[in-house]
Amino acid sequence: TEPWFMGRKLSLGGELYRTVRKNLSSYYNERRMGGAVTLGKPLRGFFHRANLRYGLEDINIYDVATNAVQRIQNEEGSRLVSSIKLSLIHDSRDNYFVPTRGVRLMLAGRVSGGPLAGDVDMYGLEADVSAFYPLWFGHVFNLRGRVDVVQEYGNDDDVRIFDRLFLGGARTMRGFKYRHVAPYEEGEPIGGKTSALLTAEYTVPITRKILRGVVFYDIGNVWMDSYEMDATYCSDVGVGLRLDVPNFPIRLEYAWPQEICGDVERTGGRFNVWLGYGF
Repeated sequence: TEPWFMGRKLSLGGELYRTVRKNLSSYYNERRMGGAVTLGKPLRGFFHRANLRYGLEDINIYDVATNAVQRIQNEEGSRLVSSIKLSLIHDSRDNYFVPTRGVRLMLAGRVSGGPLAGDVDMYGLEADVSAFYPLWFGHVFNLRGRVDVVQEYGNDDDVRIFDRLFLGGARTMRGFKYRHVAPYEEGEPIGGKTSALLTAEYTVPITRKILRGVVFYDIGNVWMDSYEMDATYCSDVGVGLRLDVPNFPIRLEYAWPQEICGDVERTGGRFNVWLGYGF
């Protein structure tokens, strides 16, 4: 990333990548090869920054199991995805990594295909807000909410498996298996087109600037259709430790499922390890 492109308040970033993921499902693997260019500009007013990103990638769904549901078997093969994404960001937090007060709001829209060409016609909308409230003796209460919607259009009659929405795991609903909070088909999570997540956290400093304790509550769900929600949800509660070592922060958390929705499997408590900060 060049933070001062051509001597102006513009950031210009580029990416080239090849990513292989074998942890998404026991029924298939995913490989992505591509690149992206991102242009960022500071704004005046409520939103502090705008980022515009164009990406072109080849997504290959391979090693599809013969006993996978037909929906996933139909996804086997490579597809070229040409997409553009606009993000608007408001950020009033007092610290980028370990905030104690302020709000971060991100609104984004993404479009693939159509006039951008490629093999996938899809658009998505995102809203993510996180608010931090200082209390007493360094205690901080954090409330975060996120809503996502994806929808096919044009030549596509459904959203592809690599664009569908899932919850579960260390970065979303910590009391459930990774990507297992989702609509199911024949006992297999296939993802949905609308998701909502709400997280409440209470952190307590244990040692100065290094170690914090946390208790948390996650609630959310993923629904099959776009722009459709109902009162069903999953939830979990948990405790953990945050080790804020410079350049190597670690989160250790243990969560217990509470409410179970749909076909989601009920399990015992789950231990999660997360390297990095949450934004």
